[in-house]
Amino acid sequence: MNETELTTVLRESPDFARVGDEALAELVRSGVVRETAVGTEIIRQGETSPQIWILVDGEFEILIDAELANRVSRPGEVVGQISAVSLVPATATVKTAAPSRCLSVSHQSLHQLFGRYPDLAEAMLRSMAKYL
Repeated sequence: MNETELTTVLRESPDFARVGDEALAELVRSGVVRETAVGTEIIRQGETSPQIWILVDGEFEILIDAELANRVSRPGEVVGQISAVSLVPATATVKTAAPSRCLSVSHQSLHQLFGRYPDLAEAMLRSMAKYL
């Protein structure tokens, strides 16, 4: 999947609807696309997650205290943002429930982008707020 296709996935996500095209393109360039097998644990509850994960395709299971709390299958959905932005322990475990492709963006890259693109920082805060 190329940069334009990934930017389109983000553009179609409600989490990124108010973010400018330049900021989305920079977010994509700052990340790494990873393919994950079923059952891959990408975030572990109680541990700091040094990156956000954006679903490109596939499905995530969100578990709290080993109990299924939610499933996420909408492309562009973000997980791990509370831990990655604030460097606090993750409030849930996230596993892939299907073969998935994700864009991971590191804490450092994210904070650099926030300084240049306030609309991206605002979008991430709104995304975090829905889980609080």
